[in-house]
Amino acid sequence: MYPIIAAILSLFFVASPVFATISGGIDTVANEPIESSVTFTSPFGDATITDVINRLIDYGIGIAASLAAIMILWGAFQIMTSQGNPTKITMGRKTILYALGGLVIIILARGLVAIFEGLVTGLGA
Repeated sequence: MYPIIAAILSLFFVASPVFATISGGIDTVANEPIESSVTFTSPFGDATITDVINRLIDYGIGIAASLAAIMILWGAFQIMTSQGNPTKITMGRKTILYALGGLVIIILARGLVAIFEGLVTGLGA
């Protein structure tokens, strides 16, 4: 019973805007643009594509650095709970080592992007 009621109500909500636009009737000549007071603004403001890419890189660096910190803590937890088992200690050390390596790559990423941008656009130009 409830699915039938939901289907009828959803049909009402979907069909009512369609019928409202059809019944309003706009008197225009064919291929003539309709004037409207609706304006669209860019969600990025006056940002260029370079600014957008830099914002995305900054966002990604923030997420990746947070994940690296969590992985370092996870590696420390693995070592603390190993109870002297050498394989678990080795796993914890590798986790910390790989997280630190990833953190170094993350830190170098911004510099590598700047170097690549300098090579593409010219250093003095």
